[in-house]
Amino acid sequence: MLGIFFLLVWVTVIAALTSHERNRSALLLAEHSEDELGPSLPSDDPALLIRYYRVALARSLPIRDEQLLRINLACALNALGDHRQALEELDRVQLQQLSPLEVALWLNNRAYTLVFLGNAVDAVGHLDDTVELLLGDDGVSRDPLLSACISGTRGIAELHRGNHQAAETALLAALRSEEESVSLQFDPEWQVDPGRTAERWFWLGEVAQAEHKPIEARRRYERAAAYANTPFGRRAKKALSDLAETPAGELPTVPATPSASSA
Repeated sequence: MLGIFFLLVWVTVIAALTSHERNRSALLLAEHSEDELGPSLPSDDPALLIRYYRVALARSLPIRDEQLLRINLACALNALGDHRQALEELDRVQLQQLSPLEVALWLNNRAYTLVFLGNAVDAVGHLDDTVELLLGDDGVSRDPLLSACISGTRGIAELHRGNHQAAETALLAALRSEEESVSLQFDPEWQVDPGRTAERWFWLGEVAQAEHKPIEARRRYERAAAYANTPFGRRAKKALSDLAETPAGELPTVPATPSASSA
């Protein structure tokens, strides 16, 4: 993820935060926790991020800022696989303090969390609820990057429901939408996020594996593994190793609810 956050997920994700909220929360952490934890914020250690967030939340914050930090804390908890605690933090968020786009962000994070708690059906319901929140007056998404994140989460949820075609369609749409969103910024500093990209290709590999398409599964895992420094890049490398050890004509079993390693 950009800055200090996960998209989750990454997937990041994930989980998936919009860039303007990442920047805002980074400023919040710098203001409220630098004196206790030092000036350098970690970029890839969810355990340290959780510590930063908890210190910040222990301070007196503007009420809206507190809600946004709780969403970020849930992302970090998801990255460590602590999905129940992530859900508890998300359920403490006061939605009336958030804008429609921020509510959509919360719904996406809660959907991601529910998938890994075995409730993909309710997760898809959450994602359906984001549609109207994201639409502008012209019928176009007001935040294409967040829309891409929601599409990625939908793909993961549909995979866990066993809807392989719907999962593939959503994950490919997420990859395409993020690329288009970045290209429209006309800013060289904006780039496709490697963590999110690796996660989407990893889950596309899982889709192919579930459909008993080993050649396509390998190709997709290789795309994910190209981002070797990301959590899902490392998971993809492990999946490729498992494929190499599998007898011809067979595929490793896809777990019903694999644990997420990023938000």
